[in-house]
Amino acid sequence: MLYCIHMNLASTQDLFFLVLAIATAWIAVFLCWALYEVARMLHQVNAVVTETREKLNRIEKAILSIKERLETSVGYIGMLAEGGKSLISMFRQREERREKKRAKRGKAAVEDEDDE
Repeated sequence: MLYCIHMNLASTQDLFFLVLAIATAWIAVFLCWALYEVARMLHQVNAVVTETREKLNRIEKAILSIKERLETSVGYIGMLAEGGKSLISMFRQREERREKKRAKRGKAAVEDEDDE
């Protein structure tokens, strides 16, 4: 069965209401489309923020890892510096002993020459 819709536009007010109904329908369609686009945009912004957070977390972990490595390296460098100081002092003491022995030998040689 076919339904025939006969519109009776008896006055300009009827035409105004028809145009108003069509405009209202188009405004509703436009608002739905705009709301959909805003929701899509917010979803994309949410994805970008999530990705940025993940990258920042990776960067933070990398920096913390580098910091830990540097801290352990600094600890080893401190130990090496102390070892170097002790080696230098050991060499100085050895050199001082040698110089004392040389001085004693020199005095003994001078005394021997004086005795002759």
